[in-house]
Amino acid sequence: MVGHKYGVLRWSKTGKKTIEGTAAGIISVLAACSVLLPLLASTGYILTQHWFPLLIAVTTSGLLEAYTAQLDNAFIPLVFYSLLCL
Repeated sequence: MVGHKYGVLRWSKTGKKTIEGTAAGIISVLAACSVLLPLLASTGYILTQHWFPLLIAVTTSGLLEAYTAQLDNAFIPLVFYSLLCL
């Protein structure tokens, strides 16, 4: 929604995806993780809170989503989960 409404800088001349939309997506996922990660750590579902691998996984997935044209809803979560498991 941010890229559609406020985005002006497009990733490519023919594409619809914008840099502002990608940045908003990355920031929103990091904001959700900032709430969920301490919550999951306090309940015992995860043992440690590592922010750097999470930042790498979120940023890589966001940039990959910006460059894919098809099947991003099926492909990006698999890439994101794979990066988190490394």
